[in-house]
Amino acid sequence: MGNTNKENYTVLHLLPCHWEEYKSIRLEALETNPEMFGSPYAKESTYSEMEWKALLENKYRGMFALYHNQSLIGLSGVTIKKDNTATAIFFASYIKPAHRGKGLSNLLYEARMEWVRLQKCQFITVSHRAGNESSEAAIKRFGFKYSHTEPVNWPDGMKADELTYLFQLNQS
Repeated sequence: MGNTNKENYTVLHLLPCHWEEYKSIRLEALETNPEMFGSPYAKESTYSEMEWKALLENKYRGMFALYHNQSLIGLSGVTIKKDNTATAIFFASYIKPAHRGKGLSNLLYEARMEWVRLQKCQFITVSHRAGNESSEAAIKRFGFKYSHTEPVNWPDGMKADELTYLFQLNQS
């Protein structure tokens, strides 16, 4: 992991007024790395302004943007599981290639974990496609424990395993 001055990086919890920034980084992620996401570019590129805003208005979901100085360079999300509100799910993580390998995912993990604590969840799950070593390393670095593997038909047309991990929050 390279040395990074974290003072030049900030994380922002996105609000509906940030919908255009959210749309731009999300579509970039889906277009450049379709193999890493559970939703295809072709679907999300057709979303209306109202649909993008609705995603950011949902009180059971938090989207976080990563900035280097004033430039948007990353995105990550968290949602509360519909059938089990004690569990949150981390998803949609993306950092532009020029900023990868610097430990910046830690900033997004910290922001999402704080959001989960405020929601009073007890567990967090996160998953990655088999072969995504950088995702796996970040997940393990934050103390998530392997839970299980399932075969998945991904939006890019490939079938590959999805590895899921679990984190239990301390009850205070």
